[in-house]
Amino acid sequence: MSQVAERYAQAFFGLAKEEDKVSELKREAVLLRSACDRDLVRLLDNRSITKDEKKELFRESLPGADRYLMNLLFILIDGGRGRNLPEILDEFVSLCNEDLRVQEVTVWSARPLTEEESREIGDAIGAKYGKSVEITNQIDESLLAGMRILVDGRVYDTSLKARVRSLKEELLRESW
Repeated sequence: MSQVAERYAQAFFGLAKEEDKVSELKREAVLLRSACDRDLVRLLDNRSITKDEKKELFRESLPGADRYLMNLLFILIDGGRGRNLPEILDEFVSLCNEDLRVQEVTVWSARPLTEEESREIGDAIGAKYGKSVEITNQIDESLLAGMRILVDGRVYDTSLKARVRSLKEELLRESW
């Protein structure tokens, strides 16, 4: 992560904390981050569009957005740092999660998780980390069965594909 992104995220988090809006601003940052694609970053970096035009575009596109989030966007636009927006939002959400004691988890499965499966996974991970858990379920039809779970940079792979690979490696080791 760049120092620029880290500084902006920390400053924005400090404001969120000071204003007692950590949860609210985190929710909005997550939504905005999900909309941040290459086209949006290119738009923010495009010098043929004036700063005022960019700001107006955001005002129209995000009419109900929190004023602090809008001010962050406008500061980035004014400073020519729009390309840092995704990274700033990622770091800001991480800081919020630490403060709120939330553990983000990504689960890849062959089909959507049921509410019960999500709750069971959340309870198990929450007990281990002592935090509440937010699960993002990604569908990966190549898994066939089982799942892969990403927690705190670690992948737990219980998929059928992983089991077959493990069995193959074990058989190859034993055959020598």
